[in-house]
Amino acid sequence: MNQKNRHSQPFLMVLIVTTLLIIASFSDTQFTIKGVKTRKVEMLSDIQIFKKINENSLQALNSPKYLNNNKGTPPLSNPALQNSTSIIDYNSDTASSMAYFFQSLNATKTQKHKTRIAYFGDSMIEGDLITQDLRSCMQESFGGFGVGFVPITSIVAGFRKTIIHSFDGWTTYNLINNPPVNHKLGISGYGFVPNTINFDDTLNIADESWVSYTAVNKKNINKFYKTKLLYGKSDGENYVTINGARYELKGEKTVNQIVIDQPNAAKSIEATFQCKTTIDIFGFSLESDSGVFVDNFSFRGNSGMPINKVSQSVYAETNNCLGYDLIILEYGLNAVNEKITDFLWYERGMNNVIKHIQASFPTASILLISVGDKGYSRDGVYETDPSVPILVETQKRMAKNNNIAFWSLYDAMGGNGSMVKWVEGDTILANKDYTHFNFRGAHKAGKLLFDKLMNEYKKFNKNNFVLNP
Repeated sequence: MNQKNRHSQPFLMVLIVTTLLIIASFSDTQFTIKGVKTRKVEMLSDIQIFKKINENSLQALNSPKYLNNNKGTPPLSNPALQNSTSIIDYNSDTASSMAYFFQSLNATKTQKHKTRIAYFGDSMIEGDLITQDLRSCMQESFGGFGVGFVPITSIVAGFRKTIIHSFDGWTTYNLINNPPVNHKLGISGYGFVPNTINFDDTLNIADESWVSYTAVNKKNINKFYKTKLLYGKSDGENYVTINGARYELKGEKTVNQIVIDQPNAAKSIEATFQCKTTIDIFGFSLESDSGVFVDNFSFRGNSGMPINKVSQSVYAETNNCLGYDLIILEYGLNAVNEKITDFLWYERGMNNVIKHIQASFPTASILLISVGDKGYSRDGVYETDPSVPILVETQKRMAKNNNIAFWSLYDAMGGNGSMVKWVEGDTILANKDYTHFNFRGAHKAGKLLFDKLMNEYKKFNKNNFVLNP
């Protein structure tokens, strides 16, 4: 028998069967035999399904829901086109909700202009964590000298590495221990009241309240070119001596300011207060004439909802003095609990906060940052607190409902189980409480945020978005 012909038989059989099946797939092969219904032969079903999926995807991407109404291109950072670690823009208009911030960056890059960021948060940013790295990256790219706003007193003054800070002789009020009706809280959620003295009596000189700030030996924050003092309404003879020069504290506004230029740049600021009447002092801003400034407004134990206690007039008039282009809200750490499965109460409260901030800073972009991952011990083993991903989705919905930008710190860290890895990995990025970053982890988070902001900034300029007149 011919061996060559025998080897070709299997191939011929497969070819014949395949041909018959293809012919059958174009015919009606569905029929019933004794109650059993046969299926239609569909040799090309996988290809047809794949084609249908692609056609549906293209139809979705070209639908009005995903297209820019004016230009026919996808809106900046459209949620449908972004991965979970990108900044998502939930603005329903054709312009980006980050437009105010990005346009200010453009002005800072090309002319003598300031861009300012207010970063509100809980203990995750305490001691200038995360904000110091965001500030450093911003100033490296866009210029600027100084750490920006610093409160009069601070419970983490000894922990912070971006300024040397000391003080004495102050009464402090804050969001938790509500101030008396005749006092106001400043933008940081704190108000500071100096001792009242008779400064004609030299015996009382030891009772003067004072504060000192000294620059550290780090690039962009090693000198101060401009100093601003923010304070409340002054009804009497109140003075402050700053680096030897005496200034009268006067003003009828909710927030007033003294602006001091240091042509040769100052390495330190020494301020002593001589006040005959009670006055609220809010803090100093240490900066330069141009560049980017990131103000750290941390408050330990704050869920975010208490910042509504700062009046809209204080926020708005502080904004008149400092001029904010981006407001960042990073909260949630003090809301998570493994027993909570519904954060509707938190959503309602924070929706009010966002509306309060929008009304107070009408020309600033707003970015909501989610809670990061947080570990808890279950049967002696650490894992992600089950309420964290629920809260992240709630925060995402809050951003969407208020048409602001959103960034998931939880996803950027790596999502479920990431805090355990940050604590127990070869490179330790978080503390043993499985909640807070160490300096190395905060540096990574700050750099991640900067990179994501710059990605959106580049897209904004590429698409040439402008604000509606």
